[in-house]
Parts: sequence; structure tokens; C-alpha cells
Amino acid sequence: MQAHRVHQYVAGRVLWLAVAALLLRPLGVVGAALETFDVLQIGTRTYTNVTVTTKATNYIFIVHKGGMVSLKVADLPPGVRQQLGYAGTPVSKAATNAAAVWVKKGIARMDVPQIKHLRKRLEENFRGPAAAKLSAMHLASPRLIFVALGVSLLLYLFYGYCLMLICRKTGNPPGALVWLPVLQLFPMLRAAGMSGWWFLAYLVPGLNLVAQVVWSVKIAKARRKSVWIGILLLLPVTNLFAFLYLAFSESASGEEDEGPEPKVMSLLTV
Repeated sequence: MQAHRVHQYVAGRVLWLAVAALLLRPLGVVGAALETFDVLQIGTRTYTNVTVTTKATNYIFIVHKGGMVSLKVADLPPGVRQQLGYAGTPVSKAATNAAAVWVKKGIARMDVPQIKHLRKRLEENFRGPAAAKLSAMHLASPRLIFVALGVSLLLYLFYGYCLMLICRKTGNPPGALVWLPVLQLFPMLRAAGMSGWWFLAYLVPGLNLVAQVVWSVKIAKARRKSVWIGILLLLPVTNLFAFLYLAFSESASGEEDEGPEPKVMSLLTV
């Protein structure tokens, strides 16, 4: 019985040692032996007392004096790769970018003195007169805006004044609406002897053209002018001069100041 227990104890210890050996064995190794290096130079880094514990396809794992680190096979010197059993020479990332490096060098060679001179002149022009012009335009832009607003206001007031004159010369008081945008159509319709419902026609595409034609003819008649003045109001260039003519001209033979024709009364005696 005691011998059986000793046998079980020894078998258990052997089993644990086998499991530990399997767990400690690195996966995907290339060679089973551990390689050591007194000094290993990888790029700008130097490792001392190096022991290679794992050799995989694309990397190795080493233990050195300062700790542990994983290294790419592509970064290893050719002699170290051969010593570790890597027959092929992996293509490094730098080698894959050789075409890009060649293009950059070619572009650098194309930077001839003529191109440098042209680039320098462009930079000087941008920093000199061109920059000054841009700065001047930036400073002058608020002034231009205020001037444009002022001119627009004066033109609108002049337009309202002309409408007021036309209304007065047709015998219709203009009122305050003549100074308001859009609403100034109402006093102008009254001046032409038209109903205020024509205002709705100006809001409908197509009918607004009919309303404009009717108004032009009627306002010319209301000012006791020829029908041709109404036609000129419809043309693109002459409409401005016809409008000013209706505003500042006097009626023919002063008819607008005359009242209704007096009735003649006769006294018949029998």
C-alpha cells in the first residue's frame, strides 16, 4: 500500500513537470536551441547579454540585461538572421517605400535655379503689392458698403418723390403709402383710376404683365398724355425717361387744373 502511494506521488510529479515543459515551450519556433549574444545591435538600440527565447515567423522575443523585448525579423542584421536560421531576407518596410523615395529625390533634382527664382518672385509679389492691395480692399470694404447704402437710399427717396408728384398731378393725394415698398402700388392704382383689387394681379405670374400694361396706358391718360407715353413705360430703356416725364411735366394746356365743365343754363320765357 505504501509503495502504491509512492508510485502515485512520483507519477504526479512527472506529469506536472511534463505539463510545465509544454507550457514553457514557445509556439511556432524555428529552432529549439536558444541562441545567445553578448551584444546585439538593432538600429540605434544596443542590447547586452541577449538570449533569444522565441523565434516566430516575423518576430523574435529576447531577454537582455535591461529586460525583455520583441523584435521584428526584418529589422535584424543579415548576419543575425542567418545565425538564427532565417534563410530568406524579409523585405523591410523601408524597401517597399523605395519607389516613393526615388520620386522625392527626382522632384528635388527638378528644383532647378529657374524654378527657385520664379517661386521667389511669386512669394515677393504676394508679400508686397498684392498683399497691400488685399489689405486696402479689406479696409475700404466697409466704406464701399456705406456708400452703396447711401446711394440706394437716395435713389429710393427720389423714386418715392416722383410717385408723389404723379399722384398729385392726377388729383389723387398720395398719402404715406407712397413711401412704403410694395404698398406704394395702391396710391399708383388710384392715380390711374384703377381699383385696388388690381394689386392681387401683380402677385400672379402672367397677370402681372397684364396689370402693368393696363396701368401704363391708364396713368398716361390720367396725366393727359399720349398713349405713346404709356407704351414707352413698357419698354426697357425708355421706361425711365417716360416715368420722369410723367412726374415732372405739366399737363397739356393746363387741363389738370380745370374743374368740370360748367353747365349752360338758359332762361326761356314764354
